[in-house]
Amino acid sequence: MKKVKIITLLIFALLISLAPVKLMSLGKKVELEILQPLLLKKDAASLKGIKIGFYGTSCITVSYKGKTFLNDPFFSNPNYYQLMTGKYEDRSAVIQPALNKLDSISMVTITHGHYDHCMDLPYFDSKYEYDAKFISSSSTLRALSPWIKDKKNWRQYHIERMAQNNWIYSQDKNFRVYPVKSTHQAHIGKNIKLFSGSYEIPLNLTPGPVWQWLEGGTYSYLLDVMDGDNIASRLLIISGEVPDESLELLAQLQKEKQIDIMFTPFWHKEKSGEAFETSYSKLHPKQVIFHHWNNFFKDPEKPLQSIRSSNIEDEVKEKRAEGYPVAIMLPFSEITI
Repeated sequence: MKKVKIITLLIFALLISLAPVKLMSLGKKVELEILQPLLLKKDAASLKGIKIGFYGTSCITVSYKGKTFLNDPFFSNPNYYQLMTGKYEDRSAVIQPALNKLDSISMVTITHGHYDHCMDLPYFDSKYEYDAKFISSSSTLRALSPWIKDKKNWRQYHIERMAQNNWIYSQDKNFRVYPVKSTHQAHIGKNIKLFSGSYEIPLNLTPGPVWQWLEGGTYSYLLDVMDGDNIASRLLIISGEVPDESLELLAQLQKEKQIDIMFTPFWHKEKSGEAFETSYSKLHPKQVIFHHWNNFFKDPEKPLQSIRSSNIEDEVKEKRAEGYPVAIMLPFSEITI
């Protein structure tokens, strides 16, 4: 028995030591000149003065009338050592210039609990409004509890506890979101998902190493930018893939207003491509923006990389040739449409 334990520990140590090699192989350098023709243009959709920001991975902001909606607060890109040990460096010096451009944040959505979708929540602290609203799965909010439990003025929305089929409005009424149950795609093969599971009670300390950032429930969000009682624009932020029942729900909601922009992940050519085509064929948004294609394992000050499995340059070109209105945004960029 002792021999078996030793062998098991050695195998685990080997896997951990190989992790950086695996992570480094995920990215490939992208020349910015090649990406320029693929970028979202100002006339891509009629959004009436709405500012959209993309900070990498799935970190998306939408600003309107001096207020900001934030999805998936993450763009600090910890290195391999930090991911393995959970000893994360203070990245505020890198992040602050981007934060300085943001209006105050009145609503935050988090698609799921993996580190690359929520671990930078504290860095935005100076931008959160007194009565900001935070929306995610119960597991993710429990994992982030050490950061948000003392903010008594913040409203937390545990999606599984909510009454179904409800819009959630920001306090300023600039934004409303409709959570949509989604499915995280397999990382390996057809069925293997890394760091799945959920937290059943609030944590005393936030997660450390990468494997402690459990997925919990995965949700996409239908976002309406409101102009009084009217919908100025409708956006859909997809995480993973949207199952048939959720697509049917979204199709029903489109009877009120068509989706202007659909943000959809494109981290893997086959998996993401199939999921995108399924969503598009059901919803037919006016514009599509691919996100989660950039290599979030690199420092934002280093040359831009795309995730190798996405083939982002070729895929956007091919999708456009097939008639899909697809574009991308560069990390740390914003556009007012």
